[in-house]
Amino acid sequence: MFGLFKKKPKVLPNFNYLENYSNRDKYFVRTLQWDWLNETMIHLFDNKSPRMITMDEWPQQIYLDANGQKTIAEYILWMANQFRSGQMPENLDKDMIEMIEGLIEDGEMIKLKDEKTKLPYYLDKPKSKQDIDKAYSLMIQDGYIKEK
Repeated sequence: MFGLFKKKPKVLPNFNYLENYSNRDKYFVRTLQWDWLNETMIHLFDNKSPRMITMDEWPQQIYLDANGQKTIAEYILWMANQFRSGQMPENLDKDMIEMIEGLIEDGEMIKLKDEKTKLPYYLDKPKSKQDIDKAYSLMIQDGYIKEK
């Protein structure tokens, strides 16, 4: 009788594309500074070329979540659990992996790592929320940028 209100565990589909993906156990980290362009959109600062990068909603979410703390497999399972039953896109694993690969191929906006990675100060927070001198000093120290 008391089991009536017990929440049933969500049943996820077999993610065959993810299971066969060679980088499934890699952690993914963002590589470019970012800030909010408006209330819903970020933009990235590319130090290698004078361009401002904006993204669609899904790649942007992946970029913001690329904090080096989850493997790609863990992230896709976590993301799948965010959907209500019957609401998850059919090819979620394939679509997300393709977006991650796109962020890597289009100027290495994210990189894959073998181990959990803590983001440096200058990549963790939006640029407008950083101490400029501290961020600059750490970027020089890490070799992220060259001193002018």
